[in-house]
Amino acid sequence: MIRKNTTSFIILFLFFISTGFSQTVTDSAIIKLSEEVQKFSLNHALKNAKWGICVITADSGKTVFAKNDSLLLIPASTMKAISTAAGLSMLGSKYTFKTQLLYDGTIDKDSTLHGNLYIKGGGDPSLGSPRIDTMNNIKYMIPEWVNIIQSKGIKKIEGAIVGDASILDDTIVPPSWVDGDIGFYYGAGASGLSFHENNFLISITCGKKYRDSARITEIDPIIPYIKFENKAWTGSPHYVGNLWAYGKPYENKRTITGIVPRNYKDFKMRLSLPDPAAFCAYSLYKALTDTGITVTDSATTYKELVSAKKNTYKERTLIYTHTSPTLDTLVYYTNHKSINSYAENILKVLAYEKTGKGSTITGTQLVKAYWKKKGVDLTGFVMKDGSGLSTENKVSPRQLAEMMRANISDSTFAVYYHSLPSAGISGTIKTMLKGTIAENNLRAKSGYMKKIRSYTGYVYNKQNKLLTFGIIVNNHTASAIGMRTMLEKIMVMIAETEW
Repeated sequence: MIRKNTTSFIILFLFFISTGFSQTVTDSAIIKLSEEVQKFSLNHALKNAKWGICVITADSGKTVFAKNDSLLLIPASTMKAISTAAGLSMLGSKYTFKTQLLYDGTIDKDSTLHGNLYIKGGGDPSLGSPRIDTMNNIKYMIPEWVNIIQSKGIKKIEGAIVGDASILDDTIVPPSWVDGDIGFYYGAGASGLSFHENNFLISITCGKKYRDSARITEIDPIIPYIKFENKAWTGSPHYVGNLWAYGKPYENKRTITGIVPRNYKDFKMRLSLPDPAAFCAYSLYKALTDTGITVTDSATTYKELVSAKKNTYKERTLIYTHTSPTLDTLVYYTNHKSINSYAENILKVLAYEKTGKGSTITGTQLVKAYWKKKGVDLTGFVMKDGSGLSTENKVSPRQLAEMMRANISDSTFAVYYHSLPSAGISGTIKTMLKGTIAENNLRAKSGYMKKIRSYTGYVYNKQNKLLTFGIIVNNHTASAIGMRTMLEKIMVMIAETEW
C-alpha cells in the first residue's frame, strides 16, 4: 500500500515538473510555495479561471517558480507598470507638462482685448487637481490666472475663452473601453487639456422608503451645462445595486441608473467630464466674469472652432506658462493611486513628443518598441491603452516578470521602483501583507477589475536576493477580498524563498 505522504510527494513532484521548476525539491521554501499554489489551483473559485505566476531572479533571470507563466491574460492596472516605466525612460524623470495662456488679436488703449483668450493644453494630467500641489487646485489656480490676465491690462475681452486640447488627438477614451466604464471617473480618459483629473462629483439624497426617489442635490465643481437623466431609486439601507453612470465624451449628459442605499443624505458618485477642455475654458470664463471682466463670446474649445470652420490660424501672444510637477512625481501618483487618466495622458504625450502625433495607438507602439529593445519576448502581447482598463489587453505573467527585470538596467529605475506601492505601507497595497516578511519589502503594482486580480513588481527574499514576479488571475468567482487574501499568501511565500 502506498502511504498517504508518499502519494502527496508524487503529486508534488509531478507538479514541480509541470511548473518548469528549476531548483531541487529539497528547498523547503519552494516546496511550501508549490503546495500553496497547488492548493490555490484547486480552489472552487478558479474552476473556470485562467491564471498564471512567474518568479525570476533579477540578476540572472533564472526561474524560481512558474506555473501557467506563458498564458496571455488580461492584466488590468498592472498595465500601468508597463507604460509608466517606458514613459519615465523615454521622457525623462524631470519632464514637465506646459499649459499656456495666450491671446490673438490686440489689446487697445481702453484695455479691451479684440480677440480670443486661449488655454493651450500640454497634456498635463494634474492640471486643476488638488492631489499633488495646493496651488494647482482649481480653487486657487484659476483665480491666479485671472490675476495674471488682469496684470496684462485686460479689462474686457471681445472674443471667447478657448480651451485648446489640440496637442493630442480628439479621441479622449481608447476605442476598446466599454460604455459602462466611460461615464465614471475611472473611465475619464485623456485630453490635451485635461482638467480636474477629468472628473466631477455629484451628491445624491436618497429617499426614506423602498423605491423612493434619489435626487441629485449637488455638483462639485459646478458645471451648469451638464444635464442629468436620473433613473436611480432607493433600495434597502446600506445596499448599492447595479449603480451605473452612462455618458460618452463630448456629450453633455450623464444618465444615472441603479439602486442607492436608503436614508443617505449625501451619497457620492464621481463621474467623467464630457470634455475637459470645455470645462477648463468655462471655469476661467466664469472666474473672469465674476471679477467684472466682460467676455462677449463666452467659452468654447479649439475643436468647436475648427468644426465651425472659424479662423484658428491667427498668431498668438504668450501671457503665461503653467508648469506641472515633474514626471517622476506624476508617475508616483499614477502607480500609487492607480489613476487611469494620468496613465493615458502620459502615454499620449509620450507619443506626441516622440512622433508629433499624440494618440493612444502611437503611444502603445512606442511602449512595445521600448520593451522589445530591452530584450523582452513580446510574443502574443497586446496593448490597447496605458492604464489597463481595456479588456483587450493581453500579457503573460512571464512577460510581466521579464519586464520588471529588464527595467532594472534603466537609468530611471530608482525613480520607477519607488513609484510602485510598498506592501503594508503605501498605495494600493497599503493594507496588504502586514506583519509578514513582505511588509515594507515587496514593491508592486496591483490590478483589479471584475473577476480579475493581478500583481507585478519586486521583492527581496530571505537571502536578500531581488526577485521579480508577475501574477494574473482572470475569470475567478471569489470575492475581491477573498482573491486578494489567496494571492497574499503566495506573495509571502515568494519572499520566503532562499535562493
